Amino acid sequence: MVAEAEADTERLMDFWSRISPLNCLPTETRGHFRAAQKEMLLAVRSLVDEAIRYVEEAEKPRTKKRTKIEVQ
Repeated sequence: MVAEAEADTERLMDFWSRISPLNCLPTETRGHFRAAQKEMLLAVRSLVDEAIRYVEEAEKPRTKKRTKIEVQ
């Protein structure tokens, strides 16, 4: 079952690489497009990380901190 899924994935990736419009572009240009794609994914990752941090902070119990005031 796993081997069949891997073979299907391989065929799909091969098909996509043949019909991709990026194949019409020079190698250097394709590299820039891939770098831009990676940067977009990293940007999305940072948004997800921030959302996770926000949720984790909201789950923490809130305690009021006492402030000591000295009276003269």
